[in-house]
Amino acid sequence: MSHPPYPYGTPPQHGAPYGSVQYGGEHLAEVAHLVAPGEQVRGVVDVDLCDLIRRPPRRYRKERFGRTADAGIGCLSLVFDFGEFVSDLVEDCTWGLIRSLRRLFRGRGLTRGWESQAGQFARAVRAADNDHDNDDALLVFTDRRILLAGSGSNAPGRTLADRRGTRTLGELPYAHLVRVEPRHTWISSRVDLHFADGSLAALEVYPKELAALVALGPR
Repeated sequence: MSHPPYPYGTPPQHGAPYGSVQYGGEHLAEVAHLVAPGEQVRGVVDVDLCDLIRRPPRRYRKERFGRTADAGIGCLSLVFDFGEFVSDLVEDCTWGLIRSLRRLFRGRGLTRGWESQAGQFARAVRAADNDHDNDDALLVFTDRRILLAGSGSNAPGRTLADRRGTRTLGELPYAHLVRVEPRHTWISSRVDLHFADGSLAALEVYPKELAALVALGPR
């Protein structure tokens, strides 16, 4: 069964931001086409999903091929499915063990499961590329909502600001985000987002972006 990565809907793909941008003005050109007419951008924050959050389970991933293509390629589709299964198994047996040890000291990167508000947020970010491994996103804070923007391109050595084709991954009502909790240490840039349903999603936010995220987040 296919599950939508973020069920809040997407904004009109046109318009331009109005008003003054308080934070992240360098990203404004990337996201201007995602903002609805008359909507005011307060700020843009570049974030990464914490690597303690694994890829979503296979049932939450978009189908790589459409039904017609699947019918046409038959066995090849099964090969891809088996390949993904093996990949998940290797991840669980290697990086999954390391991740489990890190959780003992830092806590879980995602709570309340993939159907929770935090889980939907994480699924939307991961789904930005075909492998569901994406961790890079822009949070666009407007006077109406928080847009989640990103690019399917994730080439090594390229920052999000360098990429083209930024698109909407989903949107987050302000009422769903209740607290931003910085948890920076000398070896970690972790920040926890707390959602209205009690769930949590961990991000990696560089210090220069942290002040903007706290200022733009819930009061």
